[in-house]
Amino acid sequence: MKKKRLIGGLCVLWISSVLFLLPALAQEKPVKLGVLFIMSGPMGGYGKHGMQAVQLAVDEINARGGILGRKVEALFEDTKLKADLATQITKRFILEDKVDFIIGPTSSGVAVAVSKVVTEHKKILVLTQAAADSLTGDQFSRYQFATLSNAMMHSRAGAIYLASKPYRRWMCIGPNYNYGWDSWAQFKAKLKELRSDVEFIGELWPKLMEKDFTPFIQKIIEAKPDAVWSPLWGMDAVNFIKQGIPLDLFNKIKFAFPDGAALETLLPLGKDMPKGIYVAARYFFLTPDTETNRQFVKNYMDRFKDYPDYMAAETYAGVYFIKAAIERAGTLDTEKLIEAIEKEPLAWETPEGWKIMRKEDHAVVEDVVWGETIYSERYGFSILKNMQAIQGEEICRTPQELKEVRAKYEKKIRGEK
Repeated sequence: MKKKRLIGGLCVLWISSVLFLLPALAQEKPVKLGVLFIMSGPMGGYGKHGMQAVQLAVDEINARGGILGRKVEALFEDTKLKADLATQITKRFILEDKVDFIIGPTSSGVAVAVSKVVTEHKKILVLTQAAADSLTGDQFSRYQFATLSNAMMHSRAGAIYLASKPYRRWMCIGPNYNYGWDSWAQFKAKLKELRSDVEFIGELWPKLMEKDFTPFIQKIIEAKPDAVWSPLWGMDAVNFIKQGIPLDLFNKIKFAFPDGAALETLLPLGKDMPKGIYVAARYFFLTPDTETNRQFVKNYMDRFKDYPDYMAAETYAGVYFIKAAIERAGTLDTEKLIEAIEKEPLAWETPEGWKIMRKEDHAVVEDVVWGETIYSERYGFSILKNMQAIQGEEICRTPQELKEVRAKYEKKIRGEK
């Protein structure tokens, strides 16, 4: 009888101990990130740099004790260029893997689909590569935050940078989806505001991952614009430039690529990149000249034997945004996190400098760097000369535009037209 009592007592003691430890054990559950990028095919470099940046940031954070004492874990999936695949993965991340945040995706077209899923399931999406302005405008959701400068900011910055240059007749060639359309529309609007004499004489919209740009190049040559705005990116930009060189396109007409300073464009072209093309960078590893940026570049290169592209820097910043948000809120509860971020602008330090997240449109405030291509023997690819940083306050939404974004969202959730 005494033995049974002893066993019973031990069982009660063990159960009590487990119950007492449950809150502590729950606190030790990792912060889980579901990461979605294009990780294969011609655009796979974007996902590679994004994945590497997440790994670097997660390891740094964990080495310093995690976030609120909790380790961070990341799950990675390749979305390719398929919105339906991305939505399936997102649902699995949320429902089966129980992630706390979604990071990505690469394509803005895919991001629109993913945004609908995270909004339905009330999970936060951190946009670190998709850059269509509509994601923080017409497609605004309180469950998504963009930690990179978007198409609107690059377009307005490009217009400010190019307005003083001697180009009056403009046309566009860009990818036929949200990002390309947003980029051209915003560039036209800002340039017209700054210069009443400009003309817009045409636009061309090849499909994403077009193989043969020759017919488009011929149309540009026939139209004889002074300059061309081209939001082509990645291998589309590489193939377009390679196919334009034999036709002397870049000696005849000036080009501006708002995504052209991405290493995914500069590295494959190497010495072939034409000199003097206007390009922008969400981040370029040679600037800013700060200890934070120098250390990031060194750590990234030591580990991955690559220069960090803008996808790396923006995604790295996205992970640290999550850290800053959790530490401000003191919790992983989604609604409390959003309330804490929106209570006042959230600022956090990144290799690019300090970023500020606004509550009204969940878009980041930061500068955009423009410059001209020039080949560097030291690096083996073109870098930027005559760099100019366009200030974030000049290119973000105005107070009136911010009110309109929020008003449209409020009407949408009330079911009004």
